[in-house]
Amino acid sequence: MRVLHMIPDIGISNGIMSVILNYAKAMPDDIKFDVVYFAEKEKNKKAEIKMLGGRTYRINPPSPKTAIKGEMDKFFKAHKGEWEVLHINAPHFTVFIAPAAKRAGIKKICCHCHSTLFSLNPNNLKRNELLNMPTRYLVDKKFACSKAAGDYWYKNNYCVLKNAIDCSKYVFNDEKRALIRNKMNITDKLVIGHIGRTDVSQKNHSFLLKIFAEIHKKKPNSELLLIGGTSNERLEQFCREEEITDSVEFLGLRNDVNDLLQACDVFLFPSISEGLPVSVIEAQAAGLPVLMSESVTDEVVVTDNVVSLSLNESVTKWAQQAIKLSMSERINTLQAMQSAGWDVFSCSTTLINYYRG
Repeated sequence: MRVLHMIPDIGISNGIMSVILNYAKAMPDDIKFDVVYFAEKEKNKKAEIKMLGGRTYRINPPSPKTAIKGEMDKFFKAHKGEWEVLHINAPHFTVFIAPAAKRAGIKKICCHCHSTLFSLNPNNLKRNELLNMPTRYLVDKKFACSKAAGDYWYKNNYCVLKNAIDCSKYVFNDEKRALIRNKMNITDKLVIGHIGRTDVSQKNHSFLLKIFAEIHKKKPNSELLLIGGTSNERLEQFCREEEITDSVEFLGLRNDVNDLLQACDVFLFPSISEGLPVSVIEAQAAGLPVLMSESVTDEVVVTDNVVSLSLNESVTKWAQQAIKLSMSERINTLQAMQSAGWDVFSCSTTLINYYRG
């Protein structure tokens, strides 16, 4: 059986693509994922998709213009009979995709929301909200990464499918931690970790750096690892002004996130808006204490070492709480993560049953 996933892009920084790959790895041998995407990214996950037996196709973004030209119909007709299931990972595109898929004979069609915003671009919020309205009539199953996301996009009649991970990859290991910290020359430092792109405002990097600057005043021997973050002039200027340039590492896109989390002492996540952040699940799977904003759904809370603070609280309070949490004992949380249903090999049963049903 081949399942077709549709997603805006397959870039290495796309968290949704990471979720799809996690589930692809948990599928039985007879279920393979192919992926259609709309925007080309220089660094992408084509190789990983191919390694798992999948194929990739790039088409123009769905829109009224491409609909008038019949581009979606042409695509599905050209591949008629290749897919038994269509899995759309951007519900507002369903109105352009599902009818063409049905005309080509695909009977099983689902959509999947991954956020608590119709768009990260304020200019597209109303548009995407309107485009999403017919979705309920065009699919036979609605998936949401969290209850908060499902309530936002669908209101009701949806199934929560967690952004699950291979928890065993993240298990805390004291020897590995020591090895990585030694390699990174941060052996004796208080290490603050964060995962997120710096080119999207929702991750709130300006506030994150302000918190770290306060931490650094109290703990001069501290380091901030910005996993997935790339530097820009605005952030660099702030680092210079606060004299923390030498203590902030913009690590960019990485494929060793599980190892980097071993090296950290606390995970700091003051996001403005999230659907269900995989990074917070990864941090807990690595046994890390987490300090996150109240904007993040408490559906991500698994361990006792997660604290939420309002973004209206002072930078000082955030810094004090982060330092306090950093002193928590690191433990093996594998059983807790699995028992809470965050292991992808357990969660995948929901998708397998739907695909085969």
